[in-house]
Amino acid sequence: MFYRRKKKNQFPVDFYGEEGSWRFVIRAMCQNEIIDAMYWCAHISCHRKDFDLLHIASDKFDCRYNYSTADLSDLQFGLSGTPLKVTMMGPIVLMSTIKQHFVDTEMDHESEQSASNQLHHTMA
Repeated sequence: MFYRRKKKNQFPVDFYGEEGSWRFVIRAMCQNEIIDAMYWCAHISCHRKDFDLLHIASDKFDCRYNYSTADLSDLQFGLSGTPLKVTMMGPIVLMSTIKQHFVDTEMDHESEQSASNQLHHTMA
């Protein structure tokens, strides 16, 4: 007998980023978005305050954050004496949405900087 194997769909591909306790996901929906998603995940992790991902998120995920540390004096406990763990929400943002919102803005910013640099050199 001949059995047809179903092709596994490899997409979407999620890239998890974080900065401190703040976590987010950049989601690539097709193969040509993977490199961009990896870049933007790292870029947003380093420049978190420049991006408002909550308002452009297409979905959310829950993650557990453990507030306890190795130092017993800094350990925070819940009511039952167990280390405190908090469930936090993280935004899931599509790569296409990031391209739509932020790539155009960055290109505009770069063109403004190059124009001001050219103006500065012509005046000098």
